[in-house]
Amino acid sequence: VAEATRRMKLKHVVITAVARDDIADGGAEHFRQTIEEVRRLNPKTVIEVLVPDFQDSDQSIEMVLAANPHIFNHNLETVRRLTPEVRHRATYDRSLSVLKKVKRVAASRQSAANKNSGGLPTAATIFTKSGMMLGLGEREDEVLAAMQDLRAAGCDILTLGQYLQPTLKH
Repeated sequence: VAEATRRMKLKHVVITAVARDDIADGGAEHFRQTIEEVRRLNPKTVIEVLVPDFQDSDQSIEMVLAANPHIFNHNLETVRRLTPEVRHRATYDRSLSVLKKVKRVAASRQSAANKNSGGLPTAATIFTKSGMMLGLGEREDEVLAAMQDLRAAGCDILTLGQYLQPTLKH
């Protein structure tokens, strides 16, 4: 991944993978190593990581954050009502919790860094990002509620997309 990023002279990469609930850390160590290697070969490239919910594991989330991606992305995918139908394993509240934890850990690190630097500016804050699919039967008020939930969780960036052609039902 790092070599492909270098060869293509990419300015922004998104590192993602399928959910790895079959391994203890959910793939967090692999994400960490990939981020670090991309940064080593491409120090000016913006690194975004799109991760699963890691079963809301503090240890896995912190492992990824230790590699200091610029953007930590975890998708909410849909509104609360449709989550059980659209996301068979993930939950709406667990996804929000992951984003909240990222902000809490980042704020804690920033506070410690500021203290150690005597109040001088330190490394940039990690941005959080999430995405939602539209066209699955959600109502406008549900989308707005999900957007409010994401904002309350500290989400900085939101993408809205439509993956499927709407039908008369959607």
